[in-house]
Amino acid sequence: MNRHIPTHAVLICLSFLLFSCAELQQLAQIQRPVLDVAGVRITGLSLEKIDLAFDVDITNPNPLSVRMAGLDYDFEINHGSFLQGNQPNELLIQSNGKSRVEIPLTLEFRELYETYQAFKNMDSTDYRLACGFTFQLPILGLTRIPVQKSGRLPLIKLPKLSLRALKLNRISLTGADLDLEIDMKNPNAFSLFLKNLNYNFMVSGASWASGNLSAPASVNAKDSGLLRIPVSLDFIEMGRTVYQMVSGSKSLDYQLNGSLGFDTSLPLLKNVDWPVDMTGAVKVTR
Repeated sequence: MNRHIPTHAVLICLSFLLFSCAELQQLAQIQRPVLDVAGVRITGLSLEKIDLAFDVDITNPNPLSVRMAGLDYDFEINHGSFLQGNQPNELLIQSNGKSRVEIPLTLEFRELYETYQAFKNMDSTDYRLACGFTFQLPILGLTRIPVQKSGRLPLIKLPKLSLRALKLNRISLTGADLDLEIDMKNPNAFSLFLKNLNYNFMVSGASWASGNLSAPASVNAKDSGLLRIPVSLDFIEMGRTVYQMVSGSKSLDYQLNGSLGFDTSLPLLKNVDWPVDMTGAVKVTR
């Protein structure tokens, strides 16, 4: 007995086979995504650290969407590994589409200088970021695709303060006027623009001067500058002992604390508020 297959059933089968063949052909021609480091940004900069962001563009050349499973990175400095990490974040890249992934890194300058002693005398250094992006691809399965970026990294150093002298300008039986002279050394390849100094100057545990000094000044790159803090003493209020200390020749134990406000010639390093904490011994000079 002959049975006839309905025409619509034949058409459905043929369509299914054609669809399957087309899909298999697409799968057979699957390509790996293309990676490109679009740029490197400094997102934060201070005297203590630098924040970097690496922007990586992912281009999917396939007619099918692909899924990123995560990434790993190795940040090299001075030809050696300094920071390593993984980001297990997932991302779907549409067919024939493009997506951007940001890789944030934070570098502590103190850690850099402790690891590489030579950096204390350098203004910048080479770096290389080596990354691997892992994708879940049809037929190919988990596939890691490498990408890298090299460049130069600025090295920021803390200014150095040192007490030069406690200079006596005038003395009488009732009081004295002095200048506290402080050397400020700038070891960086950029200028410092001083704005104000909030200070408290103590000798042998007693406050001799405090206030906010607004005296705009600048210290050029690789240069030194001088800060002068006026100190006025009232012997009647402070006692005879202070007169003896100022007029004598013995060293005086001092402490200077507060904060120094300044800008720099670097566009991203502005409005720095740097704590000041100095102790030692000083003689009154004339």
